[in-house]
Amino acid sequence: MLPVIVVAVIVARFPTLRRRRRGLRPRLIWGPIPIISIKYWSQALRAQGFTSRTCVFGYYAINQRSDFDFHYDDFLPAGLLFEPFRAYLVFLWVLCVSDVYFSFFDGGFLQVTALRRIELPLLRLAGKRIVASPYGSDIAVPGHLDVAEEPLLRDYPEIAVYGMRTRRRVLSFARWANLIVRNYQYGFLPRWDVLWPTQLAIDVAQWRPAQPLGDANGHVGEVVVVHAPNHRHIKGTQRLIEAIDHLCSEGLRVRLELLERRPNSEVRTAVLQADIVVEQLIAGYAMFAIEGMSAGRPVLSALSWLPDDVRADLKRRGLPIVDANVDTVTEELRALIEDPQRRRGLGEAGRRFVLDHHSYHAVGAVWEVIIQHVWGGEALPMGLSQRHGC
Repeated sequence: MLPVIVVAVIVARFPTLRRRRRGLRPRLIWGPIPIISIKYWSQALRAQGFTSRTCVFGYYAINQRSDFDFHYDDFLPAGLLFEPFRAYLVFLWVLCVSDVYFSFFDGGFLQVTALRRIELPLLRLAGKRIVASPYGSDIAVPGHLDVAEEPLLRDYPEIAVYGMRTRRRVLSFARWANLIVRNYQYGFLPRWDVLWPTQLAIDVAQWRPAQPLGDANGHVGEVVVVHAPNHRHIKGTQRLIEAIDHLCSEGLRVRLELLERRPNSEVRTAVLQADIVVEQLIAGYAMFAIEGMSAGRPVLSALSWLPDDVRADLKRRGLPIVDANVDTVTEELRALIEDPQRRRGLGEAGRRFVLDHHSYHAVGAVWEVIIQHVWGGEALPMGLSQRHGC
C-alpha cells in the first residue's frame, strides 16, 4: 500500500497548499480515538463556522454511535477480506476532506497498520497541519505520573507494560506536530506550545440546572452526593465511601450514589438531582466536575497536586471547585453538607465558570486562535503561548 499512499499524499499536497494561499478556512478532522471530547470540540468549531468532522474506530459503552460523524466500518463492508484495507481507505479519505488534523498521542488513522510510524511525516508532506493534545493514558509513562502513578498502575497495570511504546509515540508527535496543547493531564509531555487547562468543552444547554439546590443540611433533610468512579483507585473512591460512612455514623443524613458504568443520560439525570458532586480525590478535575458545575452543583476535587503554573492559571480564572483530597474529604464534605447556602453559592459560581471557560463559545474561540496560528501563521496571544521543550 505504500506506493498508493505516497502518490495520494503528493497529489493532496497541491490543493491543500492552494487553499492555504487563498486564505480559505481549513477543514478539520478529529480522531480516531473515540473520546467524547472530540465530539464537543468539533461541535464548538462548527458553531464558529468551520467544516469539522469526527472519525473513530468505535465507541465506548457509555456513549452512542451517533456521537461521532464517521466510523471505520462505514468505509468498507464487514469481513476479513476488507479489514486489512479499511484503515488505509480511511486515511485516503482524511487526505481528501481535511486540512488540519487533531489527534491524541495514541497514534493516527494508520495506527493499526504497517505505516503507523510514518503517518505524521506523510501528513506533513501532504501540507496538512497537526495539532495534538493528551487525554490521559496516551501520555501515561511510569516515572512521569506524579501522585497518580501508584493508583493509576493499580487500575491499569498495562501502563507499565506499554510505557516505552507510549513514550515513542509521544516523541513522534513532539517531532512532527505543528502545535501541542498541554492541558491539566499528568504524564510524559516533553514538548508543548500552549498551556490550556480549561480545554474541555461541554454542551451547557444540555447540562443546565434543572432545579434549584435544596435546603437539606444533613440534620433536617438528606443530602445526596454523586460520584462517577470509572477508575476506583485513581478517583479515591474507597476513601470517599469511608468518609460518607463516617459522616453517617455521626448522625448526618447523607447518601452516596455511585454512578459506575452508567450511560451518560443516566449520569446527567443523577447529577441534576444531586446536592454535591465529588470528582476525584487524588489528581485534578475533568469532565465529571465540569458537568457538575454546569448543572449548578458544588464540586469537590483534588487540585493541590496540580503544577504551579496550572494551578495559578485556574486560580486566575476563578475556578470555584472545593479542593479536597483523600485526607481532607471528610471535613470538606461535612462543611458543605451542613451549609446549604454555601452550596448554592458554589453552584452558581460553577455555572458561571463553565459558561466563561468550558462552553462551546469559550472553547471554540480558543481553538479558532490555535487554528489561525497553525494554518495561517498568525501569532498566538501572549497569554496562550507558553512554548516548552524540544
